[in-house]
Amino acid sequence: MRLNITMELAKRFFTNDHIMLVLVFINTGIIFTSGFINREGNVLLIIDSLFTLLFLVEAWVKIRVHGFPGYWADGWNRFDFIIVLLALPACINLLGFDFPGTNILLSLRTMRAFKSFRLLKFIPNIDSLLKGIRMAFRSSFIVAVGLIVLLLIFSILTTFLFGTAAPQYFGNPALSVYSIFRLFTVEGWYEMPEAIAANSGAGMAVFARIYFSTLLFLGGIIGMSLVNSIFVDAMVADNNDEVLEKLSKLEKKLDEMDFHSDAT
Repeated sequence: MRLNITMELAKRFFTNDHIMLVLVFINTGIIFTSGFINREGNVLLIIDSLFTLLFLVEAWVKIRVHGFPGYWADGWNRFDFIIVLLALPACINLLGFDFPGTNILLSLRTMRAFKSFRLLKFIPNIDSLLKGIRMAFRSSFIVAVGLIVLLLIFSILTTFLFGTAAPQYFGNPALSVYSIFRLFTVEGWYEMPEAIAANSGAGMAVFARIYFSTLLFLGGIIGMSLVNSIFVDAMVADNNDEVLEKLSKLEKKLDEMDFHSDAT
């Protein structure tokens, strides 16, 4: 009898999204605060590990209530379960088992802060919003790939052209990728040609300024703007389709009303 009452209370507690969201925020605050305290003898780390076990019990209770297929069918449940599993090794390490890579294990516990994204569940029409984001990613995928290919081509070319004059930016292809990406985001784009001009002749300085200005226009202004416009357009397209469908239904009703009025 007591077991049934305890299980019923556990169901009410762990299946209440509002209660669990409050616990997530408390746990996030503990993770943040523990970063200011030395790891040795940090009581907050122990409390944090208890939260890991608490969220693990939450998953177990929900699986008991809905069954594993029903539990796993919910995307938020999958997200929570993966986050808790990622944080579990840090909890095992604090029990006294000495594993290599202790710092890495302890850092995994911060993954539980991502459970705060559960707040998104309470946003009205969040499913429609997420659907729009998925559609936007699919629509802008090809253009984004094209922009990445452009980035790689110009990174390799720029390494050969200016690797000697500005090795801090273009010393190797990996550095060039990062520097060209910075240029595409219009960050410090003028610093790169000025660094080249400082270590080159007048002709190379002029060429560098023209080269990077052209690259900024192609990738930073046209390329990034194109990706952003396609992404935003695809996000709102789903809402536009819904409005158009409602307008179509309204027009049909008006046509039916006109037909009945003409018939009478």
